Amino acid sequence: MKRSMLALLIAVVSTGAAANSYQNESSVDYINGDINNVDVDAWQLKHQYFFNAVDTSGNTPRAEAAFINKNASVFGTLSRTSIGDFDQNGWSVGGEYMDQSHNFYGQLEWSHFSGTDRQDVDGTVGYFISNDWLVGAIFEHDRPDQGGSSTNYGVMTKKLWDLGTGDMINLEADILDYRNNSATRYGVGADYYFGKNFSAGVGYQWISDGVLSESEDSLSLRTKWFALPNLSLSAGVAFDALETGDDLYQLGASYRF
Repeated sequence: MKRSMLALLIAVVSTGAAANSYQNESSVDYINGDINNVDVDAWQLKHQYFFNAVDTSGNTPRAEAAFINKNASVFGTLSRTSIGDFDQNGWSVGGEYMDQSHNFYGQLEWSHFSGTDRQDVDGTVGYFISNDWLVGAIFEHDRPDQGGSSTNYGVMTKKLWDLGTGDMINLEADILDYRNNSATRYGVGADYYFGKNFSAGVGYQWISDGVLSESEDSLSLRTKWFALPNLSLSAGVAFDALETGDDLYQLGASYRF
């Protein structure tokens, strides 16, 4: 039995060390924290299938390989969230479309929550200005359990900046206009890639009736490490307004094959 387990471990490590491409990625994330003095626990399982194998043999960070290579995919998620004594399951399906033959981009995700009539649909329609720079229009359609659905629109951008040293910086920003309450959500983020396997990043999001006068805000810190070419570990923390004690912590892992 010990020899069999050792042989299996060696096989997994050897496969990871030799992997230069993948077509599937399975991940699990756990979130724990406290919001408004209520405990929050959440799990999410996700599987993503790419129509063509994603090449990771170049100098691009492994986390950004599908974006740079423009690999289209479909995905599905299962989640369970506990907020105090309230538990809810959810699931979503979606897809991301892009291709090397053109510069157009599209993404759509439909989410449903068990035991309710609530449904969310999020989407992006975009265009690659260059191979590493995407701009797009976004929308979020929310249908609460009690009805009264709304659709909000905005814009986004994502840019990978090659520093010429083997390191890269990922820059992201989005603006979403909430039509029902005359407020706007702003978001900015950056990740520094130390070579192909490790990154550290920060994100800031705020809601306001003016870009410089936030009424609600949150700060997040995140990191990701590919311990093997096909195995990554991630961790993060989000602070809901720095002056309060509300925070959420995240741990995750993903496996590519």
